[in-house]
Amino acid sequence: MKHPIRTLRKAFFACWVISLVFIAHAQTEEFPKKPVLFISGPGPDTAVRLLATELTPLWNQQIVAQTIASASGKIASETVIKSKPDGYTLLSATSSLELAHFLGVNPINIVNDLTPLAMINELPFILVIPSSKNIRTLQELITFAKNNPGKLNYASGGNGTLPHLAGEMLKQKARIEITHIPFKAADQAAVALLGGEIDMMFTSYPVVRGLVESGQLRILGITSSTRSALLSQVPTLNELGFDNFNFMSWTCIFAPEGLPADRLNKIRKDINTALTSPNLKQQFLNLGFEVTPSLLLEQRELAKYLKADATRLSELLKQSGAKID
Repeated sequence: MKHPIRTLRKAFFACWVISLVFIAHAQTEEFPKKPVLFISGPGPDTAVRLLATELTPLWNQQIVAQTIASASGKIASETVIKSKPDGYTLLSATSSLELAHFLGVNPINIVNDLTPLAMINELPFILVIPSSKNIRTLQELITFAKNNPGKLNYASGGNGTLPHLAGEMLKQKARIEITHIPFKAADQAAVALLGGEIDMMFTSYPVVRGLVESGQLRILGITSSTRSALLSQVPTLNELGFDNFNFMSWTCIFAPEGLPADRLNKIRKDINTALTSPNLKQQFLNLGFEVTPSLLLEQRELAKYLKADATRLSELLKQSGAKID
């Protein structure tokens, strides 16, 4: 004869397990049941707003995109870290927010302190010079720099910015001496470049698109691993002899730690579905962003990629000696 108490315990345990499975399934199927908040730190939030527009019909809920630009991204990051890990408050961050941590202006390391969900795009940089210069290729530029050490300079939108570090990377790989001249913004640097104060600069294509199309600036190369669909005629720096010169700004969606696996997978799946939309791809491309299959990384691979990128940025910053202006 079975012991009645043991039988009751087994029945209760079975009901408990079934209820947990049912709840987990219900949470996955029902998300989202209310508006979802995407918080962005400093910098343009165009990418996440376009993503939100594409996600709205998938989720059938309002998606609010809020920018908190103050305190170098500290407040934006903290708001998401302290939020309930249920998927309703997410952070849209770029690699510049990670740089803020290494520069000592944001105590939060987003790659370590948050859970990465999906990378939504990457933004390559181009190396441009005035068309008036008697230099037509990157090799000619390198040759001139080696024959005239310290004579050439390059601009960026500020110390410790990604274009600054791209210049440092070129210095290391090409073994040349060029001087960094920081400006308060990339558009100011472009004006100085046209005016002859500056010899070259790394920047994103949208910043100088009009100047390139009008023939005032010449592109010598691009920092993506493969040629850009928007600039298919421009060779990569890898092609030009600089192995592993893959230097991109990224935009990634993060969640607070503790997000249940089923909810995490649901959000990732829907974001990746949105990223395959031809409409969103074209809008990103028009802005200079790259959306490639490599962005649809598994969550563990994404975390590994971001940590490797963070290590590289940290090392470049140390080597450059960059300090906040």
